[in-house]
Amino acid sequence: MVEHLGGFAAIILIGGKARRFAGCAKSELVVGGSTILERMLAATEGAVSRVVVGTRPSEAAPLPQGVLQVLEDPPGSGPARSVQAGLAAVPDECDQVAILGGDLPFLTTEALRLLHQHASGADSDRSTPKRGAVFCDNAGRRQWLCGLWPTDLVRNNATEIEPGAPARILFSGIEVETVTWEDPSPPPWFDCDTPDDLAQARTWAADLK
Repeated sequence: MVEHLGGFAAIILIGGKARRFAGCAKSELVVGGSTILERMLAATEGAVSRVVVGTRPSEAAPLPQGVLQVLEDPPGSGPARSVQAGLAAVPDECDQVAILGGDLPFLTTEALRLLHQHASGADSDRSTPKRGAVFCDNAGRRQWLCGLWPTDLVRNNATEIEPGAPARILFSGIEVETVTWEDPSPPPWFDCDTPDDLAQARTWAADLK
């Protein structure tokens, strides 16, 4: 049984045209014998609610039972609107929400647990977390689409989101802890944004076998 991290939900954003991959959806790229989306769904299995936002190819395998799929309105209107659509499907009782890009092949349950620890911090006895936690890369850049956030605060910020708005607007005014990945395994924030990134991910995955 995978441990629940305090009633969290997971929103996985699979939208985007993936021009560098000739239009192939990045979430359906195969790394280590599974699609990236399959790997991410395995990592988020402990979530109370899992929502995939965006269009999947017609030939893609069905989503696991209980995983919802929704579409941003209008289609192609950017990550912030995608999160807004995903939040509409998240139950009110989920006090935290993981907001994740759909091209993170090395996201793990352990990484989500680390985010949870940083988001809770010294205030872990509080019934409702009011702090977010995001991974940062090796250059110190915050990876906004690899984080865990207080659901109610993100909902408030998402209320008036306009099409094309950047994702970081969703986190405005929220206290945030920056998290680094110290483990020697591939970092959970690593995204497959280019063919070179995909090749690196496949090399790492092969080395892990």
